[in-house]
Amino acid sequence: MPAQDVIQSAISEFGSSLAILTSFQREGVVIVDLVMRELMNGNSARIPILTIDTGKLPAATHRMIDAVEQRYGVAVERICPDESEVAAMVGDHGENLFYDSVPQRMLCCNVRKVRPLTRRMSSVGAYFAGLRREQGGERLGIEEIDRSGTQVKISPLADWSAADVERYTRDQNLPVHDLYSAGYTSIGCDPCTRATAVGEGERAGRWWWESDADKECGIHFTPDGRAERTVDVLLRDLLTRTATA
Repeated sequence: MPAQDVIQSAISEFGSSLAILTSFQREGVVIVDLVMRELMNGNSARIPILTIDTGKLPAATHRMIDAVEQRYGVAVERICPDESEVAAMVGDHGENLFYDSVPQRMLCCNVRKVRPLTRRMSSVGAYFAGLRREQGGERLGIEEIDRSGTQVKISPLADWSAADVERYTRDQNLPVHDLYSAGYTSIGCDPCTRATAVGEGERAGRWWWESDADKECGIHFTPDGRAERTVDVLLRDLLTRTATA
């Protein structure tokens, strides 16, 4: 289904219970533009633009947020982690715990991204995400409309190629994240993302020190069972102590 048809169908079904979730990579900005065009065509739905401010975002991402706010006249809602949970995690494992093991990296992702997003999304019925099948890994099987989770996840660009995204970005003169020109092909937190080399996959720059883990943070996909059980123990211990502090 064409991306605009997916968006129109989602707005018709979910209306103002929809949200756009984006980290302001190219795909996310394309979705923002497509949705805003639909709303400007007379649709009365109010669809917030959400982003997760983990406290570890590169400065270029904050500049992208400013650029999108100015272009579309909107206020992007920044979702932030619980300060006490972050402090407890850093106190237990150090600021750079993500380098030490896959479970500790997933713990960091849980505290800084997954948990704050889960809290915010409790009032959201469905959300737009910038996932594409061509990105590989577990994304190969994504559906344009995925009803398997608590919230319906809508991926209007599921069958777009990287070239499609770049073409639309260029044709519509959309703002582009500065780190792309530095060789990044996927952009997340500052310490956990690097530029990719020729021949590497789009998400190879995510958690590049890991050789045997899925390149996901737990928002879109469940981690493998072994790591998930370990991170659950770490997270349960941390949350028990912060709740009683």
